[in-house]
Amino acid sequence: MELTERIQRFIDGSDVSQASAALIEVGLDDAFPDNDRIAEAVLMLASYRPDEGQSLVGEPEMRAELARVLPRLR
Repeated sequence: MELTERIQRFIDGSDVSQASAALIEVGLDDAFPDNDRIAEAVLMLASYRPDEGQSLVGEPEMRAELARVLPRLR
């Protein structure tokens, strides 16, 4: 699955799993290693733990962040 498609699936709520977040994290980090704005999203993705009650980053925040990142990929 392409990175933009995976991000869109996360944003629309069809796959908000930690596994999906991890794949997005790696994809963004590989594609934009020197971009500080993308690095913020990568850090948020690394902190995303949907199955743990005390996640540092919640699903709504993660979806909003990826919605801001997605236009930079197109």
